[in-house]
Amino acid sequence: MKQICIVEDELDLNRLMQFYLEKEGYSVITCHTFSEAQKQLHCDISVWVVDIMLPDGNGLDILKALKLQNSNAFVIIISAKGDRFDRVTGFELGCDDYISKPFLPAELVFRIKKLLHQTQTEEKTNDTILSLGCYEMNLSRRIILNSGEKADITSREFDIILFFFHHKGQAISREQILHDVWSDEYFGSDRVVDNYIKNIRRKLPKLQIETVYGYGYRYNQ
Repeated sequence: MKQICIVEDELDLNRLMQFYLEKEGYSVITCHTFSEAQKQLHCDISVWVVDIMLPDGNGLDILKALKLQNSNAFVIIISAKGDRFDRVTGFELGCDDYISKPFLPAELVFRIKKLLHQTQTEEKTNDTILSLGCYEMNLSRRIILNSGEKADITSREFDIILFFFHHKGQAISREQILHDVWSDEYFGSDRVVDNYIKNIRRKLPKLQIETVYGYGYRYNQ
């Protein structure tokens, strides 16, 4: 059974999300504060639903801590502010989805199912290994190995690298990367792609991602 953690200080909304998720068969942990969420960081949780504004901290700090400890955990950020800065910052830090309040619980359920279906589809494949020069990309485990050591890659970074692999040698615009990797889940500056590429280059310096100035990027193997 997949486990979901809800970090939301609005009690009624927290209970409503819990009700709908448990109705779908998920095991749900609820937290109402930043400190409560911190105690769950080491638990085996598939999806985190995190509000940005908490009474004792910022949900983005939870996101950062999660991505450092478990880069494969999915994180959905929710916020009532509808502020572009929050949205962009969340994706830069590695969140997998973003929902603005108010939203229908059914929409949250749909987005969680979509994220988990992505993982389940990949797990059905064999332990396929793709060669990225000196790196190895394990599709079923969603990890990248560097001389046998697991690289510190977030789920979104993994998707971007996989997208490059399937379009090797092609000049790809930032807009195309956003459309194909983020789908319709992101609205904001396409410069968020640059931040992801910067992080990927820092973590995998031998990955041959070339900048196509004024346009986007090209992966050369």
